Amino acid sequence: MRKTRLQHEDFIKVFSLSIVFLMVLTMGCTVAGSKTGEKSAAGSSQVAVKQPMEIADDVSCGKCGMYPAKYPRWHSQIIFKDDSMTPFDGCKCMFNFLFGMEKFDNTHSIDDVAVIWVKDFDTGKWINAADAQYVVGSNMMGPMGKELIPFADQAAAMKFHQEQGGTLMKYAEITPDVLKTLGMGGMKMEHGSQHMKM
Repeated sequence: MRKTRLQHEDFIKVFSLSIVFLMVLTMGCTVAGSKTGEKSAAGSSQVAVKQPMEIADDVSCGKCGMYPAKYPRWHSQIIFKDDSMTPFDGCKCMFNFLFGMEKFDNTHSIDDVAVIWVKDFDTGKWINAADAQYVVGSNMMGPMGKELIPFADQAAAMKFHQEQGGTLMKYAEITPDVLKTLGMGGMKMEHGSQHMKM
């Protein structure tokens, strides 16, 4: 009887120690996992996306020299890692600037770009240029003629494409050759809600 009781107590001790060991092991994994999570969260916060900046009335387009503030629907902007911003009066100017930055900006290179913002054509809200869907070369004229018109929503881009023509493209598909197809024809100046040919 005493032997059975000792065996039972030994079993309980071993069982309890096993439970404690498993708890310690589990806590160790959780702590290790949470540390990894903290590192990645800290890493991502250090590379926080810079927000769009206001485009002042007296600031000219980084490519063509016009004043983007007059054309709020067409705004785009490049924000650099040094917190400076270059605005544009349309995506065509912005992409031309990107592909030929050495001609337009002697301070920055493509490696200095932190984020590129464009305005969703439907809502007027800023969206990341890399996430946008573009309708390229539609019948809708921008401040510098034929344009790349950005949309946040693919269905909205498709609807616009069906109504206004052009080609649907993603950010990565836009090249200098695509821009050449747009030319400079049909440039228009926007005055209030009116469009007037230059």
